[in-house]
Formats: sequence, structure tokens, C-alpha cells
Amino acid sequence: MPIITAPKNINSPPDNKDQQQNKKNNHMDFQLSEPRYQLSDIVANNSTLAEIESLISLKDNYDHAFRIMGFSETHKYSNKFIINFYGEPGTGKTITAHAIASKLNKKILEVDYSAIESKYVGDTPKNLKSIFDFAKNENCIIFFDEADAILSRRVTNMQSATDTSVNQTRSVLLNILNNFEGDIIFATNFISNYDPAFMRRISKHIFFELPNEETRYFLFKKYLPKQLHANLDFSEFSKISDQLSAADIEKICLMAGFQSAHEKKKIIDSLEIKKQIANIKRSKAANQQFTENIKTRILNHPPAFELNTSPTTKENI
Repeated sequence: MPIITAPKNINSPPDNKDQQQNKKNNHMDFQLSEPRYQLSDIVANNSTLAEIESLISLKDNYDHAFRIMGFSETHKYSNKFIINFYGEPGTGKTITAHAIASKLNKKILEVDYSAIESKYVGDTPKNLKSIFDFAKNENCIIFFDEADAILSRRVTNMQSATDTSVNQTRSVLLNILNNFEGDIIFATNFISNYDPAFMRRISKHIFFELPNEETRYFLFKKYLPKQLHANLDFSEFSKISDQLSAADIEKICLMAGFQSAHEKKKIIDSLEIKKQIANIKRSKAANQQFTENIKTRILNHPPAFELNTSPTTKENI
């Protein structure tokens, strides 16, 4: 016989189990991870590599510069390691963030802004503060990918509660950055969206450009297993893959491998690699054409559209 229990009185206070569940729902879970990459995993143009080496030196020589050379007197509030990586998608920003964490023997806390953004006014700033408090206690590196979502320009023509909330969150983050003495790495594909106030608080910016021909050569050698290197023309691959990113090349090599596996081959021939390069370039060209068409339509739209568009919206477009 089933056991029948009386329904709970909806007006009665929650029991301990309910309180624990509510506390859990209001609590942010933080997941620290060990760095997945080393400095040796970074394949980039020499100019970017030089900037990364300079960044490592900046951290290594902090004590020498501030304590021995006396910069602690002239730059009392500059003892921060707030870095920004910017450039095209797939150029190695995330890999480098993990590699730096590994070099500094620290764990990394990857932050997805959508996970801390709340529909409730005032909760997002609280979530932000929780993240930085946690990072301070754990002495880890905070990594904000797609950081333009949180470092974007403040709304100057506020027209809604959402605009007010956005500005409130930006102001809270500015204050946090002023006082935080830990390690932060931001990464973005759209640095032009950053608010100038955040730009000023970032110690160093590193530009990740698309790989040049020499770098692409090494990327193909990196992402194709050594047992398949025989009879492959890496010089030709690097020449015909201009404007492709490291992530594109990684995908090209893998897709060529899957195609060869589908055909029950044990090797990959150069023709298959070239086919995959052409496929990626074709899709990128189509995407770029679509983007340009959208921009053209917006610019050529009747004036009535512009009259109904707020300055903030046009600026975002």
C-alpha cells in the first residue's frame, strides 16, 4: 500500500531541505581547471610571440622592478596583471591564456559572462564580486573569453531599466579592477567595443594576427600526424591558405583525416588537404559577403528607419 503524505502548507516556512536548495540555487559554482596548454603549444607569428615573451618577463620581473628599482613609489596602484588578448577568431588567444597560467603555476578560472548575467537587477554585480573574491582566495588566473560582452561601452542615452543595469554592472567592474591585485586575462575578437575606461585599466594589450605563410607552414606540420607527413607539400599548403586562422588549419587537417578514413585510406594525399582548404575559404567568403550585404542594406534603409533607431542601437550596428 502506498504511503500518502499530506501536502505542505504553502504558507509554512521552508524546511531545512528547502533552505539548502534555495541556497544552492542562489550560489554560483566555480570550477577551477588545470591549464590545458603549455607555452610550447603556441604557434603564432614572431611579432605575437615576442609580445607573449614580454608579458612573461613583465610578470617574472615584477619584484625586481617594484622593489629594487623603486617603481613601488612612483606606481603605487599599478601592481596589477590585467592583460587583454585581441584579434581574429581562432588565432590562439585561449591557448595562450592557458599556457600563461601553466607558466605561472596557477589554475585557471574560465568565466562565461552568460553564466553570471542575471535578469534580476543588482544580481549581476553581486555575481561579479563573488568571482573576484573566489579568485583572490584561490590565487588563480581569471580568464574572460569574449570579454567585449562585459567590457563594452556604457550606455549614454539610457532609456530602460536594462540600460541602467548595464551601466551599474560596468561601474561595479571598474571599481573591482581598481582594487583587485590578482591576475586577469581578457580576450576578444572585437576590441573596438571596449569602453575606454576599461582600456585604461588594462596593463598590456597583445594583438593576435592571422598566421603568416611561415607560421601556417608550421601549423600544418603541427596538426597533421607525423606518420602522414610523407609526400605532403607543406609549402604549397601554407601558400594557398592565406587569411586562414590556426583554428581553420586545425579543422582542415582533421576533416582531411576523416575523409581519408571514410575512404579506408591509411594516408592523406595533398589533394585532399587542398580540397579542405578550398572548402573553408569558400564558406568564409560566403559569410563575409553576407555580412557586407547586411551592412549595405542598413546604410541604404529609408530615413524613417534611422529616425526610429536610438543612437545606442546604431552605434552597436
